[in-house]
Amino acid sequence: MISATSTVTVVPDERYAYLDLTDELQRAIKDAGVTDGLAVAFCAHTTCALLINEWEDGVLADFRAHLIGAVPHEGVYYRHDDFEIRTQNMHEDERKNGHAHVKAMLLSATSHAIPVVAGEPALGAWQRLIFFEMDEPKDRVITFTVIGG
Repeated sequence: MISATSTVTVVPDERYAYLDLTDELQRAIKDAGVTDGLAVAFCAHTTCALLINEWEDGVLADFRAHLIGAVPHEGVYYRHDDFEIRTQNMHEDERKNGHAHVKAMLLSATSHAIPVVAGEPALGAWQRLIFFEMDEPKDRVITFTVIGG
């Protein structure tokens, strides 16, 4: 049984940016030397998500627009952003990002377990592993753990 863990750091260009991480997933599998098993992709950040879907401009634009429409960034009150009443998990450079936390909770997409078959991720024909930023861009670490033989 082989088990290997690797990380990549990504920096999105802007809020609501997408990054295709499929090549990084494939590299983690290849570097682990696993031909059959499981790859787990995990993002330990609360205001971004990992998605598996088609990398196509129309679907990406539609998803962004509908998510922003469902949970707007501006013109809506978020208790998380009310620093007069909020007392938990504060630090000196705290910013208003309640919208990003709500979006992330709706998506509930911090990790995916992807089968590895013949040394490749067993994704569908159009599926890609996609990172989605919902807050201000900054360094984000994605962890890949690959297990198998």
